[in-house]
Amino acid sequence: MIFIYMVLVVAALTACGSSPRSGGKAIGGSTDQGNAAEAVHKKTSDLSSRERTPPSRNVYTIVIDPGHGGEDPGATAVNGRFEKEFTLSMAQALASLLEKDSRLQVKLTRSDDTFISTQDLFRPKFANEQRADLFISIHGNTFGDPSVSGTESFYYHDQSLDLANIIHKHVVMATGFNDRGVKNANYFVLRETQMPAVLLELGYLTNPENDENMWTPDFQQSAASSIYKGIKEYLKLG
Repeated sequence: MIFIYMVLVVAALTACGSSPRSGGKAIGGSTDQGNAAEAVHKKTSDLSSRERTPPSRNVYTIVIDPGHGGEDPGATAVNGRFEKEFTLSMAQALASLLEKDSRLQVKLTRSDDTFISTQDLFRPKFANEQRADLFISIHGNTFGDPSVSGTESFYYHDQSLDLANIIHKHVVMATGFNDRGVKNANYFVLRETQMPAVLLELGYLTNPENDENMWTPDFQQSAASSIYKGIKEYLKLG
């Protein structure tokens, strides 16, 4: 009887299951934990993958602003032509060059002899609406004394200083005119733009030597190429 009783007790204990140490599966045991760990790992891997691939800029938008236009002729050159003609010709030469680079998208504030009022701040508003990366305003300078000559560049916001310095460096080399430096100026096209912006006074239309050179295709192509080089250096495009 004692033997039978002991057999029954052992059988009852076996039917009740064993401790985790025996290899049995507790609720929430290894398989469930493994699935959870795998899910967490996948989520973490996806996040890490996104973090390892920062957003890239494939195309930069450059707004080119030919100064003046229409009933606003700008300076009168020694040869009797107007600044508005020079700035449009220069802007078109620059745009034609930039458009060959697939990394750059070009927008002009005007593409013909259109008058643009300064009252409504169209030029900077246009650049802001385009979400431009850079704003380049093209001008020819003027002064009462015809002996004054040279190239100078202007900026307003501190964020534009590097752009102005870089482009000015290249432009001065291309024009060969006196280096009149990079200067801070409260021009509305620089003040109201939300991106790095520079206004380039490439030379003095009232200086006979500057004027004679500024209207030639060679000068304009060389100046456009120098601005392009400055843009690429600033944007680190190589």
